[in-house]
Amino acid sequence: MPMLAKLMAVVAAVAVADEVDSALRRDDQCGSGECGLSAVQLRGVKGEELLELEKGAKEVEGEEAHEGWLKDITTKEKNHFKHILAPLQKPIVTNYQYLVVLDSYANYTMEKIENATGSEVVWNRKSLLQQAEEEMEQEEMEDASTYGRRRRSVSGADLPPRARYINKILIYLNKEMDAVWNLNTIVDRKRWGVGNTITSSPYGPHGEHPERWRANGTFPLPLAAPVSPVLNLTNTLTMHIKPEEHKYDNKYAQQLQADYQSLIDNINDASKKCNDLRARLFKMDWYANKFIALPSGVWNKIDAQ
Repeated sequence: MPMLAKLMAVVAAVAVADEVDSALRRDDQCGSGECGLSAVQLRGVKGEELLELEKGAKEVEGEEAHEGWLKDITTKEKNHFKHILAPLQKPIVTNYQYLVVLDSYANYTMEKIENATGSEVVWNRKSLLQQAEEEMEQEEMEDASTYGRRRRSVSGADLPPRARYINKILIYLNKEMDAVWNLNTIVDRKRWGVGNTITSSPYGPHGEHPERWRANGTFPLPLAAPVSPVLNLTNTLTMHIKPEEHKYDNKYAQQLQADYQSLIDNINDASKKCNDLRARLFKMDWYANKFIALPSGVWNKIDAQ
């Protein structure tokens, strides 16, 4: 509705209300309901029409209040976000592929320890501290759901169409990043499992005198270490992606820009953590070779953590 039409509707509603109010005051002065009723009827306004006008005035006021609410991003802004988000899937997949290779190397070290000790390396068992932390995180998530707190300032369902489209792309990419971090955690826990086995076996791989040691399982020795450029320490795995900076007036565009920059920071951080994890895996493999070479039954504790 054009602004002029809105103002005219408001003025008309106010005028009618004033006329009705004047008519009712004359009704009080006359002392009879018939005088007031005829005054309203003479103006040609019925009760239902009055209610409709008042309702229209409220709608106008509501629309005017809504004028300041956020507008959707433009088609140009939507296409720009598509353009800068499309290349980000490749580094996310690359991070995941790095971790797949590191996972194979962690398995290689773990299999060597299992073969030497005759026991399975426990790496996927949660400690009481981990369980307590996860329970606390779950409670915080439930509280956030109960009280309506969200990581982003607006939820996807509340976004207008073009902003919602870009937000869905961001959600998809962030889910892929969740898979990267999950695999990173798995590889690191395998490393910790190997280190715990080494540290908790101060009498060598058998943990007791060789004559009394009995393997509780058959664990074949891995044939060879995995080979990949990812395992070459001269090749860095750290990425340095720089976000494209752009200033927007639209509030939705500003929030999408912030989420875009946060995603890039997440990708860079994951690659740095991956690079650090590779160095720790090589160090743990060195500990494993030292541990395997030790004679069983002789005290020689190795602190591998």
